[in-house]
Amino acid sequence: MINGFTLLDSSNAPAESAKILDAVQGAWGFVPNLHRVLAESPAALEAYAALWGIAEKTSFTALERNIAYLSIIYENECTYCMAGHTNLSKMAKVDAADIEAVRDGKPIADAKLEALRTFAAKVTRQRGVVSEADVAAFKSAGYNNQSVLDVLVLAATKLISNYANHLANTPNDAFMKGAEWTAPGKLKAAA
Repeated sequence: MINGFTLLDSSNAPAESAKILDAVQGAWGFVPNLHRVLAESPAALEAYAALWGIAEKTSFTALERNIAYLSIIYENECTYCMAGHTNLSKMAKVDAADIEAVRDGKPIADAKLEALRTFAAKVTRQRGVVSEADVAAFKSAGYNNQSVLDVLVLAATKLISNYANHLANTPNDAFMKGAEWTAPGKLKAAA
């Protein structure tokens, strides 16, 4: 951990955060270290928990959400989230070859999923500034305006988690063993 962040639990977190941590424990059977970092700010923890739930309501299937999340995480170079979402993707039955391709920043075989991977990456990398041709290519693969906006929901969810993990150097959770990842190293901290 860096920058003075600690891993909180419901016994030492602010009361508003403790309630969310207890709910996560009840739902998942454990509290991920990301949530324990975010617990220092009840607003940050609530925002992440809310966005996570909202992301489940997007127009994307579980398979598509996982591909988009992995692509966004790749661009944000979050080693914690890449390890976590690699295993979450496996649990969601995402093809292992697709997971590995996205982890390597390479195209995937399925044309529609590749369009999603590419678009989510561009939106993230270019902070939403994409061309009409980029949007048109995404739509021509079978997506629509709702899908374009739903990518933003996923990107916003990962912005909170990826950036928090960078700021705190969040340690991986036990369930991530075997899914560790080395980021490409394009992002560097400002001097």
